[in-house]
Amino acid sequence: MDNEILGLNNDNEFDAFSAGVEPGGLRNTTQIKVLITFIVGRLKEPISSDMMLETLQVHGLANYFEATQALDELLANGNLTDTEGKLQITPKGRLSVAELSDDIPRSVKETALADAINLQLMEKREGENSVEIEPTKNGFNVTFKVTHKSNVLMSLTVYAADLEQAQLIKHNFLKEPSRVYSTVITSLFI
Repeated sequence: MDNEILGLNNDNEFDAFSAGVEPGGLRNTTQIKVLITFIVGRLKEPISSDMMLETLQVHGLANYFEATQALDELLANGNLTDTEGKLQITPKGRLSVAELSDDIPRSVKETALADAINLQLMEKREGENSVEIEPTKNGFNVTFKVTHKSNVLMSLTVYAADLEQAQLIKHNFLKEPSRVYSTVITSLFI
């Protein structure tokens, strides 16, 4: 197959900027394009361009500017489409990934896919459950609301000494809101 399908240079030399790229991350524009296409093709739910770029930044898998350019090129050459703000893979993109994804280390593909799924879950949880951080005289109040079908099942406010701690509490709650809910409910009934 001709690598022109992705608009690729498949010589595996480092031809991408490496600022912000962790050891084991991608420094080749072709590999960055293949990884983006691979992720979009493997996700059950479409992903936004911003979330795709964030996915590649979580573990420093690709330089932000290189990833942005790669994404733009994939859209321009028809490997991906952007429908209502969400990326989708085209048949042309599927063909490219089928042939070229073996050039990407398995650990990079698994890490990127897991990061994308986690970011999508976090976004979904933020839509279903809310966390508000309000400044007080001596710190911050962090208020959680666990909802189900527009019913508020629990509302809980906890104190945080500083904004960093408040953000950490918010992040940890949104990772597993059901665990927080079940722990509180269990504590109240046992």
